[in-house]
Amino acid sequence: MKVLALTAIEAPFRSRLVETQFFDPLAKALALSNGRWQLSFLSVIPLAFYLGRRNPLGQYIQNHNRNASLRSGLSIKNIKYRVSLALYPFMPRQFNLRKSETALFVAATLPGFILKLLFLKPDLIIARSYPAALLACWAKKILKIPYLFDLRGMYPEEAVNADRYDVNSPDYQFWKELEKKIIVSSRACVVVSQPFVEHVLDIDPGARVKFIPCCVDSGKIRPPDKGKTKAKYGLDDRFVLLHLGSFGTLGDRGLAGKYLLRFKKVRPDAILIVASGTPAFGPAIERALLEEGLGPDDFRIYHPAGPELADMMAMGDAGLILERKVANTKVCLSVKLGEYLAAGMPVICTPHVEGVARLIEKYRCGIVVDPDQDEPMEKEGGLLADYGNCRNNGLKLVEEILSIDRCADKWRSIIDQGLKV
Repeated sequence: MKVLALTAIEAPFRSRLVETQFFDPLAKALALSNGRWQLSFLSVIPLAFYLGRRNPLGQYIQNHNRNASLRSGLSIKNIKYRVSLALYPFMPRQFNLRKSETALFVAATLPGFILKLLFLKPDLIIARSYPAALLACWAKKILKIPYLFDLRGMYPEEAVNADRYDVNSPDYQFWKELEKKIIVSSRACVVVSQPFVEHVLDIDPGARVKFIPCCVDSGKIRPPDKGKTKAKYGLDDRFVLLHLGSFGTLGDRGLAGKYLLRFKKVRPDAILIVASGTPAFGPAIERALLEEGLGPDDFRIYHPAGPELADMMAMGDAGLILERKVANTKVCLSVKLGEYLAAGMPVICTPHVEGVARLIEKYRCGIVVDPDQDEPMEKEGGLLADYGNCRNNGLKLVEEILSIDRCADKWRSIIDQGLKV
């Protein structure tokens, strides 16, 4: 039996998220399958993404090398990785397609995709996110190939957050109608949190929905040597609140600063470390933190790469997942949740990130607090007083729910079921 894992309008060879949350757990699921099925990956990538606009030749060479490295790494695991280039879309922001853009995407991509399927002859497709699922839905209509829909996020709502279109606009309504059709047509859906399960069932009460959270490979997170790492950065006498990666929305940048001012009431030595992978965002993040009333000694912004990212994880004392309420916040389960916990950090999150908040409260591995509300400080005091137990409870949550091995076994099970139906 052949299983084809599909991505579209994404460039996995330069996306750590795709590799850690799609490729890696599926590769482990294959290892657990005992040869019952074969796995291959296909990425439908716009040609413009592959070449770039400023330096097409240089970008092509760089991406070609990255792609070759990814292909080589997967081949060692007996997995073939293929790329299919498409002429549309032209810009990364068009990952969130409008109605008219969706028609262009299908017209530019579907013929080549169907030809690929006639050659590959998969028995099941796993489609990551909505554009890939749209192609898989067409493949089911034309070639009768069933598919699993890995939603990853709420695509229409995320497009609203990205200012691609407004709620209740024709583009939004188009995708909400298409969303239901793709869910109904799928053999099963995979989502990252229990609130997301409930959301899909609201759309289609008859949907088969599986919860597979954003996973973490604890083996790739080095044991923290906080004293040594903090001393390296001149922070050996500070309590570090770490924000790793991107912010939910632009407004959440200031929320991290607002929370630091609250936390300093119980730990005056606290400092906020923002580890952002995008240097271009640095000035805007700094401006947002200063506007909240922070001083220069209250925060630092880093753009870590390679070993420096491990340093950020090692010196954090608590991890932040602070997001205000927007349409898709409830169903989120951030990748950094598992990374924080595996690195020995309790987690502080807002109640709006309900997928995370439920797990934190169940396992008592952090606190749930809203910086926009005037809540008493008992939560922070309790976190500091019970810090060791919080850390241990977080490691238990990783072992029981978030580890890549647990998630891979769930993937194996749902793939087995998808092939049997």
